[in-house]
Amino acid sequence: MTGQVENRVRVVVTGPESSGKTTLTLELAERLNIPFALEYSRIYIEEHGPEYEYDTLLTMAREHLVYQREQVPDAAPIGLFDTDLTNYKIWCQEAFGRCHDELLKWEEAEADHVYLLCAPDIEWESDPLREHEGQRDYLFELHVQEIQ
Repeated sequence: MTGQVENRVRVVVTGPESSGKTTLTLELAERLNIPFALEYSRIYIEEHGPEYEYDTLLTMAREHLVYQREQVPDAAPIGLFDTDLTNYKIWCQEAFGRCHDELLKWEEAEADHVYLLCAPDIEWESDPLREHEGQRDYLFELHVQEIQ
């Protein structure tokens, strides 16, 4: 596959909102001393505000890829990601009922990712950037389907 580096592993911590992804990512990165990339959409929204449109998700996804490469260089044999484009795909489809072809192509190229899927079995933490408190189990199942 183009752009894929042999003998490298990219572990993605993923799942619905408020399921412990960032906490787990930071803990694993520290304990294992490996490079990591936090959830880029949170960085983007904190800078630009919580309002977004269909095309905003494509912009975020594009910038997400750049950010991940900056944080976890291709040469790193192992890297840890707090979410990947699977989250953007689910987000786009749920928010707008469709997804950009470009984003889908980028997401397919991430086929070498290995997943740690966080279940929504911890208490919800309110956050102005979170939207789906009552849908965590549903979103978890969407992640299961996408990863499989």
